[in-house]
Amino acid sequence: MTTLERSETKYYLVGRVPVKMQERPDGVALVAFNPLLGGFVADARYYSAIKWNEEGRVQEIDEAQFEREVERLRRSEFYPAAVNAGA
Repeated sequence: MTTLERSETKYYLVGRVPVKMQERPDGVALVAFNPLLGGFVADARYYSAIKWNEEGRVQEIDEAQFEREVERLRRSEFYPAAVNAGA
């Protein structure tokens, strides 16, 4: 694999929001878990928050913690009841 083919995936908590960011040669793919919408959404404001971390609310985490945080939000009162009912 050449340097141009590599991608790097990092996981963050931005406040209480789990965010997955994959930096690739062709750009950045970023998704954040939004329990109100019932899943992952692309949201560019998290990219700025991660890159600048001006308020000190960004924490880099590992994939396992990312998965735990997503699951915690899925079990929260904010996750749509219709989605929870099928779980």
